[in-house]
Amino acid sequence: MKTRVCAKPGCGRTALNGIKYCEKHKNLQNSAQNRKIFTQRGKSAQWHSLYESQEWRKRRAMFLRKYPTCFICGKPATIADHIIPHRGDLTLFYDESNLQPMCQSCHSRKTMKENNNFHQKGDRGAKT
Repeated sequence: MKTRVCAKPGCGRTALNGIKYCEKHKNLQNSAQNRKIFTQRGKSAQWHSLYESQEWRKRRAMFLRKYPTCFICGKPATIADHIIPHRGDLTLFYDESNLQPMCQSCHSRKTMKENNNFHQKGDRGAKT
C-alpha cells in the first residue's frame, strides 16, 4: 500500500489509510468533504462557515491591524474585503494580496455594485 503525506500544508506526517490527513488533522477530512466550490447561488450557509473559522478570524485581525483604514474613504476599516471574489477557492480566500481594508459603508456599496443591486431595499429578488 502506498503511503501519502498529510494534506494539511506544512504537516509532513503520514496520512491515515483511506483519508488525506494524519491522525492529528483527520477532522479536516469532514470539512474538506463538506466544502465545495461555491457558485453564485446557494452559497450562504457554507460560505459563512469560512468566515467563522478561527484561521480566518486570526488572519483578518492581523490584516486589519496592519491596514487599519479604509482604502477608499480613510475611515477605520472593519472588513478585510476580497478583491477577487474567492467563490470557495481557499487559496484566494486566505491570500493577503487578495484583500483590501474597507469600512462597512464602502464595503456595502461595493457589494451592491458587484451584485448588480440585486438586493435593493424592498426588492428581495422580485423580478421586474
